[in-house]
Amino acid sequence: MRSPVPALDIISHSPEQTRRIGMHLGRLARPGDVYLLHGPLGSGKTTLVQGIARGLEVEDYVQSPTFVLASEHSGHLPDGIPVRLYHIDLYRLEEPGELATFGLMDYLDDPDGIVVIEWPERLTSDLFEQYLLIELEFVADSKRRLAFYPSGERYQRLVSRLKAEVAGGRRRPAAPGD
Repeated sequence: MRSPVPALDIISHSPEQTRRIGMHLGRLARPGDVYLLHGPLGSGKTTLVQGIARGLEVEDYVQSPTFVLASEHSGHLPDGIPVRLYHIDLYRLEEPGELATFGLMDYLDDPDGIVVIEWPERLTSDLFEQYLLIELEFVADSKRRLAFYPSGERYQRLVSRLKAEVAGGRRRPAAPGD
């Protein structure tokens, strides 16, 4: 069960700012990472993935793989190590059994892969032991709220580093009783 309070809560004021947040996340990514993006249609999930791809030095255009379920992009970590970004969109899945024929585990088992999944609520909750859940929601026309919920030590450290890079390490003021 995730904490009711996100480890990091950011308001993005534009699609480009959402991409910059994603770019920072991409630069911090490591092979084996799993990012779950939850939010309604148009909330900025694919925009965030475009930023992650930018941070991984992916050169091809990243768009939503809604109709093909998964897109693979070659990239590099900041130290030059090659990686593959798997952008998976489960919006069109209707039955849990469709996951078995789709080959999701092949993407997750790639030792050089970084997996980003849109619409993770279509998965069974016990599929991942550790992951980073990012909830995106509308605030206004171009503003989005990004709430980061790390599950596991690796992702707690990642969010701490992301907080230092994106938010300058600022923390929310303590609420009464915190």
